[in-house]
Amino acid sequence: MSGLTGPLAWSGPCPLALLLLFLLGPSLVFTISFHLPINSRKCLREEIHKDLLVTGAYEISDQSGGAGGLRSHLKITDSAGHILYSKEDATKGKFAFTTEDYDMFEVCFESKGTGRVPDQLVILDMKHGVEAKNYEEHSLWNFTCCNFFLQNDSCH
Repeated sequence: MSGLTGPLAWSGPCPLALLLLFLLGPSLVFTISFHLPINSRKCLREEIHKDLLVTGAYEISDQSGGAGGLRSHLKITDSAGHILYSKEDATKGKFAFTTEDYDMFEVCFESKGTGRVPDQLVILDMKHGVEAKNYEEHSLWNFTCCNFFLQNDSCH
């Protein structure tokens, strides 16, 4: 017995520990969409913690029907200008990287083309930290409140 009564004495995965992990741990999920006009560049900057996994997926819809030789490029760099990910003629894909230091990274989308064509729709979905990991592969959901929070034998 844990010596606790009430909701904290529950013997499965500890809801309080899970809540603390998600509230206090460095994790983030966001999806953003925006229109990228021809011959323009849009960048997003974000601070990131040391040793943090970042994963993402993007899709750039070409609404021009192939007119104007429209091409899009994606480049992700850190504050020192090191390239973390780069894709020429980007349309759809995924990326992942791990930061070595507390740093700022920048995600830039660039559109190149000629003529009058509609703006491209860019959708970017990024996950950081715990949210970026595959829960089944890393067995994140297998820990219990004993292992994480209370350190007693009755929670197993």
